[in-house]
Amino acid sequence: MPYRKFKETVRKNSLISPGDRILVAFSGGPDSTVLLHFLFLFTEEINYSLAVAHFNHGLREEADHEEEFCRQRAREYDLPFFSAKEDVRRFARERGLNLEEAGRILRYEFLDQLARKEGYNKIATGHTLSDQAETLLYRMLRGAGTSGLSGIPLLREGKYIRPLLNISRREIMDFIKRVGIPFLEDPSNLDLSFDRNWLRHKLIPILKERFSGIEETLAREADILYHENLWIDSLVEGELEKRLRGRRLKVEDWDLLPLGFKRRLLRGFLRKMRGNLRRINFDHIDHLVNLKPGEEYYIPGGERVLRQSRHFFYLGKIPEYRELYLEIPRPGEYEAEGLWRIKLREWEGEGDFSRRAVAYISGVELPIVVRNWRPGDKYTPLGSDSPRKLSNMFNAGGIPGPLRRFIPVFEKDGEIIWVYSLPVAERFKFTGKGFVVKVIPLLPVFQALVD
Repeated sequence: MPYRKFKETVRKNSLISPGDRILVAFSGGPDSTVLLHFLFLFTEEINYSLAVAHFNHGLREEADHEEEFCRQRAREYDLPFFSAKEDVRRFARERGLNLEEAGRILRYEFLDQLARKEGYNKIATGHTLSDQAETLLYRMLRGAGTSGLSGIPLLREGKYIRPLLNISRREIMDFIKRVGIPFLEDPSNLDLSFDRNWLRHKLIPILKERFSGIEETLAREADILYHENLWIDSLVEGELEKRLRGRRLKVEDWDLLPLGFKRRLLRGFLRKMRGNLRRINFDHIDHLVNLKPGEEYYIPGGERVLRQSRHFFYLGKIPEYRELYLEIPRPGEYEAEGLWRIKLREWEGEGDFSRRAVAYISGVELPIVVRNWRPGDKYTPLGSDSPRKLSNMFNAGGIPGPLRRFIPVFEKDGEIIWVYSLPVAERFKFTGKGFVVKVIPLLPVFQALVD
């Protein structure tokens, strides 16, 4: 029965294709043991290759013995075996994480890196229907929106597959004992100090007394929410594409948007900027929703998001302030404090005035100086007949306050020639012969100033 469910799940959801190279996340416990066994049997029906990957958490004395057990099991199946051992406790301490979360992060990093290095296009994990039910309940009790309550997907990122997700832990145990396949018992699974273990061994048994099919019901709810969430995400993704420009999220109509949509937009925005939503919870998103123009907020990891009048601006991690002072005596390439690369060369002919990171200048002799913006700086920009304060021009251009002090200002004998992202000074406008200056930001956050 479990093997038939496994095959139905794989075929119905196209989890495996001929020619796939699959890495099996193997702990030696019942779930991963049955996963490995079923995947091995299924190679008789579809031609694909397998390898075994074991992550040694090093948290218990038995850890090295368990790694050896897993190595032996791979040998019995005549499959390649890979392993890694990390100091999970130290990682948890350094990142301020609990052991469970730290282990999960390191384990997935190991699997991702190994798959890339060895050329495996899929990674199979032993998540079961019982894991799905526990995950939904756990996230519900901790507080989660529909994204969190959608649970564990059968297929994630096009590479993580969960072929056992429609099989309960009880079915797994019945099968493994009936067939007699050796497996490991992890004593940490009985430690009730872990929330998930408490749910598994205390709360869910009580719920089963009243609701006999509670695991199946919760797993079905997770599946319903998962597919509805996919639909909502597709709508949000389309809206994000319209609103996203570099590190800015356009929100001129913010007050008119439904609250749920605002939350979704900001979640999608952060995911785009960070690559993930790790350690981002509902409270963080809600705080961002309620930011007023001019306010900024630190999200986990020391990253900053600024609310502007018409945008949210993802600042990320801003470097420590560095004093810029660079003299450019002759044409060439220069680097300013690891923040900017500056290329200056002589130029004659037409200029490309569409790029805000490039300036064409005339009527100036070298050397010139590059320095930081200073409060009170002003100059007469191209097309103007009177000086303007840089601070006012930054405000008009939506240049975030925390970034202004890093912006390079080009001057000659105390007179501003050009400011990165702004027009050239009227007095030094290009007349067909002079210099071209190109500024290349060495940190992504500065590139956003000219996007």
